[in-house]
Amino acid sequence: MNASLAGFLVILIMGLVVYVTRIAGSELMNLFAMTARLEAILKAMASSVLVAIVVSECARGSLRVSAAVAVAGLAMLMFRNPLVAMSSGVATAAAFSFLHI
Repeated sequence: MNASLAGFLVILIMGLVVYVTRIAGSELMNLFAMTARLEAILKAMASSVLVAIVVSECARGSLRVSAAVAVAGLAMLMFRNPLVAMSSGVATAAAFSFLHI
């Protein structure tokens, strides 16, 4: 089997796993009554996953990543707009890469 076919199969299998996981998640949620507590947990889950990813990257000690996260955090506090915060963080990381810092 050549490398391109193997890569295609891996991507296909990963897509299938994601699809099945989404369907299974929806079906499992139909088994439970949506309470205020469960709704709060589900709303907080996405944020906690994002924070875990960002904190683990910052813990690696990269100045570029830490600066981008700090700028994004400050932008979020100042403008209360996630798009502005993400854009400013990406722009900071891009500037660090452009300047080879």
